[in-house]
Amino acid sequence: MNLFSFRKKVTEPSFAVMTGGTGGIGSEVAEILLEQGWDVLLLTRHPQKAKDQIQSRNGKFESIYCDLTKPSDLEALSASILKKHKTIRFLLHCAGKIQPEFTKNITHSSLQEQMTVNLTSPILLTSQLLPALSPNGHIIFVNSIAGVMPLQGSSIYSATKFGLRGFARSLALEFKPKTIRISSIFLAAVDTQMLEEETREGGSVLNFVSQPLSPRYVANLIVRTSKGAGREIFLPKIDGIFAHACLIMPRLLQISTPLLEKIGQVGLKRFLKKRGI
Repeated sequence: MNLFSFRKKVTEPSFAVMTGGTGGIGSEVAEILLEQGWDVLLLTRHPQKAKDQIQSRNGKFESIYCDLTKPSDLEALSASILKKHKTIRFLLHCAGKIQPEFTKNITHSSLQEQMTVNLTSPILLTSQLLPALSPNGHIIFVNSIAGVMPLQGSSIYSATKFGLRGFARSLALEFKPKTIRISSIFLAAVDTQMLEEETREGGSVLNFVSQPLSPRYVANLIVRTSKGAGREIFLPKIDGIFAHACLIMPRLLQISTPLLEKIGQVGLKRFLKKRGI
């Protein structure tokens, strides 16, 4: 390799691939990365909306249509990304889907959509893009506290998030230390359009036991995490501690739920008032 080609290689912009960029968290992450000079490729069902919504342009931004519920779309786009011969330093799985419903009301369509968006697509996309990952790249899965604590009335969503945690932890075992890093971020409620829609559809009042997190705060945490070692992060931390305690002592959740629901009702009223609902 001559000196010119070496300089060209080291000055090549960092390249990130992400899903979920038109949601509150994803768009904030994309803007932060672009401000820092990253090239960002977003896979979304709403590419024009993403272009209109994500303003920062220090780095190069591209949004491509992709339906995460269709494995054929993922396969075709993964092949297209590999042909670019660009090294991916950061792969972010931020897309998510929740459909609150009790088990007796589950439909095939709601099962399929939540499974494919929350679990199948991040597994397939990770597998297909691994050849393009930098040797010290970082893969981050945006998970949920529902991935460690059962969520009444959203059993499919909780099941997919439990599964995503299992996949991420298993994936991390495939790499030696100081190579590809794997992180999962387990979030309580975040003040986004997705939370408002979930609330309108009868989502759990437990979302409002604590004040919903700011999308910008979460986005900053994700970007900071991408620069460090692979790990699991729980926000708020107390939610993670409580969720793990409930895994060890399942009855703890049953005993505490009535009190948590009362606290959540107060938080829900505050959220609805803020949103003018």
